[in-house]
Amino acid sequence: MTTEQNSKNDNQTKEQSDLLLEETNSDEPRSIGVTIWDFVKMIFATIFVVFLIYFILRFINKRNHGYKNSQIIENIGGTALGANRSIQLIKVGKRLLIVGVGDSIQLIKEIEDEQEYKEILAEYNQKLDQLVQPSDIVTKVKNVISSSHSAPKTKESFSIRLSKELERISSERKEKLDVLEKKKKGSSEKNE
Repeated sequence: MTTEQNSKNDNQTKEQSDLLLEETNSDEPRSIGVTIWDFVKMIFATIFVVFLIYFILRFINKRNHGYKNSQIIENIGGTALGANRSIQLIKVGKRLLIVGVGDSIQLIKEIEDEQEYKEILAEYNQKLDQLVQPSDIVTKVKNVISSSHSAPKTKESFSIRLSKELERISSERKEKLDVLEKKKKGSSEKNE
């Protein structure tokens, strides 16, 4: 009985090993290398992540913009005038103030014109809305691509322009040398 059990166990292990070999042989072609489908999935995943980041940034930008509108004092913008000196445009409630910042802070002007007030705030809000616009990103990419395609044309036109300019300069130089030689001949004839 033990020999029969041993032979049955041997047969079972052989069958199991044969099945495992068949499974590994059938799995080998699928696991070798990266397929086109894997590449396509990777591209779509990357695009999805980029759009997800874009929409998260837009959402955060809108929330910050809403938060800034509820502030009483808001810095609209400014420009540096030199070392430790600048001019700032500040919104305080419903008033727009132009303030000079240096050793001290001084009120330069209050914008009282309603139309100018609305124009400044509209421009400021428009700039806030355009912080992360896909059209800007797409436009920049298109400009880079078009500039790379137009670069050979520019190089050709530059080389043509350079050769024409060199020809013009050399002809002017020859003319001036001829004039100098004529003057030398004329002065040497007068001396004789």
